[in-house]
Amino acid sequence: MGYQRRLSILLAIALALTLAGARTPLWAQEKNFLWRVQGGENIVYILGSIHLLKRGSAALKPVVQEVFGKSQRLVFEIDLLKEGPEKFQQLLAQKGVNADGKMLAQQLTPETYEMVAQKAAAMGLDIKLLAPFKPWVVALTMVVMQLQKLGYDPSLGIDHQLAQRAKQANKPVSGLETAEFQMDIFNQLTAAQQDLFLRQSLLEMDQLEQAVDDMVGAWQSGDVERGEKLFLESMRAYPELKDKVLDARNRRWLPQIEALLKQNQNVLVVVGTAHLVGPAGVIELLKARGYKLEQM
Repeated sequence: MGYQRRLSILLAIALALTLAGARTPLWAQEKNFLWRVQGGENIVYILGSIHLLKRGSAALKPVVQEVFGKSQRLVFEIDLLKEGPEKFQQLLAQKGVNADGKMLAQQLTPETYEMVAQKAAAMGLDIKLLAPFKPWVVALTMVVMQLQKLGYDPSLGIDHQLAQRAKQANKPVSGLETAEFQMDIFNQLTAAQQDLFLRQSLLEMDQLEQAVDDMVGAWQSGDVERGEKLFLESMRAYPELKDKVLDARNRRWLPQIEALLKQNQNVLVVVGTAHLVGPAGVIELLKARGYKLEQM
């Protein structure tokens, strides 16, 4: 949730491979934002997800479908089958509104509130509807609304597609964390951090379509270096926020992924791609622990 501006699945185009003199399938000639880790008696696959996609770029690649077929269970950031939209609405009502009755204007600097008012008006959104909510809720709401207006659909996200396939195939699904935990990350941001998060989100919204199209383009073209820059550069200016939203969660997931490597069934782990890039990403953390990862 909430990482749409850092959406990514990176693909690196490899040289054409041959096997026994025969041409390999097209998907085998590419490097995907997908890694294979050999466990003691199993394989753990780690796949980067884009949480929202346009219909024209939403088809699952053959290699992803193959890995799904080889996996006996799937692990997502949260259990998408148990914690759907109704759960999020319930949690938002509990955690997204100030218990002391403070309105949005009382939680923001005058400059940030004016930015919210102007952007809401431009989007045709009544700011009175936003008034009861905390700044982080307003930021996420406005970004998702803008993305959907641009044609990006959460139901087409890689994670949501795979969760539905798992349901149809009766494959077990679980989460590395809960929806409540994710919301608490934002709830624990200080007033200044929430103001900053909202202001930064608004500043990026005019370039949102170009930014997200560039990220998807990096994924489609296989430009890993450019992809990492696009997914992380905005947050690097705010290291405390980056640590709370990305890095600390990566560290928290590490022992859970290591536990999956000790099981006797193949597992497909699917998380937002921003969690897999950079030196603090899951891939580099696993390598630092001595694991050999093969990019597929």
